[in-house]
Amino acid sequence: MRLESAVNIKKPTMPLLATAQEETMMAWAFEHSSNAKLITNLKHEIQIVNKTFLEWFEFSLDEVIGKHAGVLLHSRSIGPELMTQIPEALDLCGEWQGEVLNRSKGGVERPCLLSVTSIYSKEGEKIGYLGVDIDLTERKKMETQIAQGEKLCNIGESVATLMHEIRNPLAGIAMNVFMLEAREVKCKAVHCEYADGGELESIQLISKEVKRLEALVKNALDYARNTQHYPEKVVLRNFLDEVKVLAFYHSAKNSVAIRITEIPEDCSAFFDPDLMKQVFLNLLQNAIDAAALSSEHVVRIGARIAEHPKWRYISASSKVLLINVDNSGARISEEVLRNLFKPFFTSKTEGIGLGLATASKIIRMHHGILGHYQIDEAPFFTRFTVALPI
Repeated sequence: MRLESAVNIKKPTMPLLATAQEETMMAWAFEHSSNAKLITNLKHEIQIVNKTFLEWFEFSLDEVIGKHAGVLLHSRSIGPELMTQIPEALDLCGEWQGEVLNRSKGGVERPCLLSVTSIYSKEGEKIGYLGVDIDLTERKKMETQIAQGEKLCNIGESVATLMHEIRNPLAGIAMNVFMLEAREVKCKAVHCEYADGGELESIQLISKEVKRLEALVKNALDYARNTQHYPEKVVLRNFLDEVKVLAFYHSAKNSVAIRITEIPEDCSAFFDPDLMKQVFLNLLQNAIDAAALSSEHVVRIGARIAEHPKWRYISASSKVLLINVDNSGARISEEVLRNLFKPFFTSKTEGIGLGLATASKIIRMHHGILGHYQIDEAPFFTRFTVALPI
């Protein structure tokens, strides 16, 4: 890690004389500061530290007194260059500031913004140094997340461009396959001497795969697109009844019953009904597929209003609407769980793996969360929960 010293050419100012009360206040502020603080002599040997320093770096007071600060914290970022640069800056202007990577007694590294300031006696003689470490861990995490977000954004734009380019040749292939398929069907109908059943099967297979690619391109573009949403007040029971009707064909085909239970009277929430239908249709279809492989063949939808401090990051009132989609299928394996919401991951023989990823994106757009839970409420063992602010 490259360090830059903040060196300002200036003369150290003489400190003002403090009263006994002010000295007490300064001592209290030093000891109870949320930043790690230490005072060293001119040899950089530690004389005093505050409790934050001891907590951060996991030392006892006896283990730090008299030790060289840089050696004690094994800072990998302070090399020979800085070992020369820091004293020069302190001699020149009385202070130095830069980023360091300190290490605790247990080996845990903590990025810090270190400020070192010279301490002078009442007579103006330099007698030691004050060091202040400000924890940069959260800032570094945020910087990493921003960098990853920018990288993903660039990848998303590239994928969207690629998908648009793929669409054009796909359209041409689809048209020509359609024409070939029509000619083969016509020839077969009139017993044309050129008709070949094997060729027709090949053409139909190509047509099927082209349609699958077209669906992949469409879904990938929909996922990458910055979708606009238009929230409105929606009565939950009416909304879920509509979703149940839309999923009826899939449930009937798989002989799976859908039960809507535990919906609070007049329960409503603000969301985009069209986008949210996409979410719950996907959750229902997945639940139906899982339940179809079980002996019970049942899916349950329920909702309730929950209030708990843990929901403050979703809703300032700590109240959220929880909508559960439970099914009687087998529990999801750990391997599948790790990749459940990743784009293009699927455990099914058919599908492209964008359903849950898109659903999660839509829920985040509404400032909510989509989660999966293993439950033990026989015959239900698998639950997906949508948490929305109210």
